[in-house]
Amino acid sequence: MPDPISAPSPSSPDLDAVRAAVDPRVSAVTLVHRGLTLRGWQWDDGSPRPDATRVLLVHGFSSTSTGSHQLFVQAARHLVKRGAVVRSYDRLGQGVSDGDFFDITVRDEVEQVRAMIRDSAGAGRVHVVGHSLGAVESALAAALEPESVASLSLWSPAGVVVDDMTVHDRVMGWPLSALRENGFIDLQGMAVGPAIVDDVRAGLDVYEPARAYPGPVDVLHGSADEVVPLSYGRRYADLLPGGSLTVVDGADHGWSSLPWRRRLFDALDARLDSES
Repeated sequence: MPDPISAPSPSSPDLDAVRAAVDPRVSAVTLVHRGLTLRGWQWDDGSPRPDATRVLLVHGFSSTSTGSHQLFVQAARHLVKRGAVVRSYDRLGQGVSDGDFFDITVRDEVEQVRAMIRDSAGAGRVHVVGHSLGAVESALAAALEPESVASLSLWSPAGVVVDDMTVHDRVMGWPLSALRENGFIDLQGMAVGPAIVDDVRAGLDVYEPARAYPGPVDVLHGSADEVVPLSYGRRYADLLPGGSLTVVDGADHGWSSLPWRRRLFDALDARLDSES
């Protein structure tokens, strides 16, 4: 039998940011939208205070409530350590929620996020954190529910969705010609239907309506984002009244490195500290 690996005790600020000393309580939550069930999770410390900080995490296109490579799980555990109550839902047609991915539209997903905001905020307000397309939808939803949203954190907001589908004739790098030829696009085993393309091409504006959200907006974007160029994140930061931009050097779209994720969580800490 090989000798055990001899290694120093793993400890670093980057590692500590994504590890939980104690696993939080995780409870299933549901929400009904148009007669269909959205399923998700609530993370808390087991005895949350009525006035505890509330955070809603909103996933990206074709992702799930846990986020890419546990991004949202790590974020939730990090936030619970500071006493927050965190929720995250699978949108319809994604994860384990009802519905079919083939039928999704951006406008309907904005309505889903509005329902998540109202449910998560309760009688107070909720900090909304969105990634990629979820960030775009969070900004649009917050503009329609401003009294329930304490702040917005937009991670790699995918405003490119409109240009991709209207100018570049593609979705997530896949040519729309496949949709015209076959009636669907095979996106790594998930079928993209015409509904979302038709929705975007029917004059969807992912920027101007978001301007109506008056609260603080923290945009974080990686300089090496291979899916959404940095210019799209900068546009949100410039457009929204409370917007600010943090560019993380070298970070990709999935924030797939411990130091990059630490930057996200540090920014969340700073925002929550400023609101307390």
